Amino acid sequence: MKKKKLLSALTAVVMTFCMTASFMNTSAEEENEKIRIMPLGDSITDGFNVVGGYRTPLWKTLEQNGYTDNIEFVGQNWGGEVAPRHSGYSGYAIADIPNQRMGIYNFIDWLMTEYPADVVMLQIGTNDILSSYELDGMGDRLELLVDSVLNYIPEGGMLFLATIPYMDADVTTYTDAYTVEEMDKAVDDYNAQVKALAEKKIAEGKPVTLSDNNAVLTKADLADGVHPSEEGYAKLGAHWYEMLKPYLDNALGNTSIQPTEDTTETTETEPIPTESETICIEPVLYDLDFDKKVGVSDIIVLQKYLLKKGSLSNWTNADLNGDGVINIIDLALLKRMVFKNR
Repeated sequence: MKKKKLLSALTAVVMTFCMTASFMNTSAEEENEKIRIMPLGDSITDGFNVVGGYRTPLWKTLEQNGYTDNIEFVGQNWGGEVAPRHSGYSGYAIADIPNQRMGIYNFIDWLMTEYPADVVMLQIGTNDILSSYELDGMGDRLELLVDSVLNYIPEGGMLFLATIPYMDADVTTYTDAYTVEEMDKAVDDYNAQVKALAEKKIAEGKPVTLSDNNAVLTKADLADGVHPSEEGYAKLGAHWYEMLKPYLDNALGNTSIQPTEDTTETTETEPIPTESETICIEPVLYDLDFDKKVGVSDIIVLQKYLLKKGSLSNWTNADLNGDGVINIIDLALLKRMVFKNR
């Protein structure tokens, strides 16, 4: 009788251990299934002067819209009240500037190995301009960094490559080497290199998307001539959300995501013609609102349709990848087409 009880007890212990091990393995698998997002860059990514920077409002918006159970922020550094992990390095340049600044390129292989990421949000270059360091070669240095990051992006991942905001040369806290016109030109020239690099990588079939952060902020959104104010970081967080959302919807199959209220500001346009009125309109490829051109208004039409807040009259033009289905992939392709040509 004692042997039977002992056997029964041992069996229970073994079963309990197996169930616990099974639960631990399941939990680990679920954790591994999360999309790992690395905010990567300099002090604006770090959140200089506002702890958490754009990452705090970005995460809160992602949470409000049901994404945060499926994603996590990753990186070497820590800061902010929510999702604090990141790889923002205040004062860093694209690559080492001799006797002046450290550069992200010089340790990117270590960083991406230690903190694997599916998605990287890269904004860098401000400190190269502040240091007036070989401005004509910034695009070449950036390409070396981008190629290194892409070596670690897994299949289905994405590198979001960002332009940088303008800086206010009237505020000389960080440099007095530029006039206003010279500083604006330096930023414009670099951003042109960023856009050209993004276009090049996309043409090569690389998982790269351009994020035009320069279009989001004005000098009035800066707290000290270089870093955004709290309101500026909030704008940047809202922009990053709009950039990430199509990718996340596609990657997650849009299964657990609740459609959010469409807050996109729209301009007044001509009413969409009825079928009888459209017979005489010369068709333009990918034109969804019948204005004979492809632009932001077409993105709005497709976005509203996908959110079930509007109708779609031209299915052929909306099916950008020709797979017979209208979904978030077509929206991403349309956005890429519109902003690539700007």
